[in-house]
Amino acid sequence: MNPINTNKSLKNQDSEVNWNDLWKEAVEKLPKKTNSKSWDKIAPQFDEWMRKDDYPQELVSKIKIEPGDTVLDIGCGNGVITIPLANKAKSVIALDISKKMLDILQEKASNQNLFNIKIINKGIENVEADKIGHHDVVVASRSLNGIADIQPELEKINRIAQKYVYITLWGVDNRKFESEMAEILGRDSYQHPDYTIVYNLLHEMGIHANVEFLKSNTRNYYSNIEEALDRIRWRIGDLNEEEKSIIKEHLEKNLTKNQDGSLSFTRNNSKWVLIWWEKSKSK
Repeated sequence: MNPINTNKSLKNQDSEVNWNDLWKEAVEKLPKKTNSKSWDKIAPQFDEWMRKDDYPQELVSKIKIEPGDTVLDIGCGNGVITIPLANKAKSVIALDISKKMLDILQEKASNQNLFNIKIINKGIENVEADKIGHHDVVVASRSLNGIADIQPELEKINRIAQKYVYITLWGVDNRKFESEMAEILGRDSYQHPDYTIVYNLLHEMGIHANVEFLKSNTRNYYSNIEEALDRIRWRIGDLNEEEKSIIKEHLEKNLTKNQDGSLSFTRNNSKWVLIWWEKSKSK
């Protein structure tokens, strides 16, 4: 895949593109949910949501792991990627800002008698490469999307990795659902910066990455309208009472009622993109 030049990425034809600044400008317009308190609050619901998502299996199937490998899992969350990697690797360091997410991960590991996972309650921005050491494989599953100043973290990740790096990012037109909800509410809608910016940034860093589009079809099931509302609030930001009423009315009209009483809607063709590279082939 060659470096990508898209009209939305170019400020003008005569100036050099600053890919990191383009990424930063877009991220800073999005609803903020990258602090530990917001993730702690959503941790139980997030764990339930991930039980119904086939994205983790799709990603894990792409990651090359050998029994003697050490792994760094950045933004590990509830361990949906960490646990299957720990079953294959020598050891995994699980990094996350949410204590409650890590508690869920620890419980899962204990239930499976996995003792090769080391938990660190920090974000990648607060970890020094020299202190965390080298690891054969570094995985950042959907965890870099909210980092505004992404270039230093990409450089850090590349220094840490010895064999492979795997990053998943939003694809093109990645916030269609959020845009629809914003339109219903009369809000401004902002597009998350997509993988093309990071791909070009990596190219400038001398890293010639591979790009794969992950095929994941997800049906979200909810026990009631309130649970579905929680998921939407997480994706588009806080709602006032009037907005809650508007979204509830929309959900009542559009959610499918299943035989068991649950409610669901289908999200086809999830827009996740895997960017990965092998260190021995990087410059």
